[in-house]
Amino acid sequence: MATPKSATASTGNAANDQVSAGEIEQDIERIRADIAALAGSLKKYGAGKTGEYASKASAAGEDLTKMSQDALNTLTRELDNYERALVSGVRRHPLQSLGIAAGVGFLIAALVRR
Repeated sequence: MATPKSATASTGNAANDQVSAGEIEQDIERIRADIAALAGSLKKYGAGKTGEYASKASAAGEDLTKMSQDALNTLTRELDNYERALVSGVRRHPLQSLGIAAGVGFLIAALVRR
């Protein structure tokens, strides 16, 4: 880090108030080195955060995939149960099922014509 010059100028000595061009150049070089060091630190910090966020995003994606698969499995089981119940109902009452299907078809045809 750049270190400030000692505050001897406050004594009122005119010789201490003058700064040479070489001192200014040295101060500028120290500031440039400090800025370069700060940029390097920021780069390292950013690289660390990038890896951290990438791992968090990956974990969140895996969780979402698992939740989606679980939901799909649950829906598949429910649909299988409904299918079995429908097939069982049609087998127990075939004429009633045929009448219901014909009635639904007639209603759909009537609505489509309008």
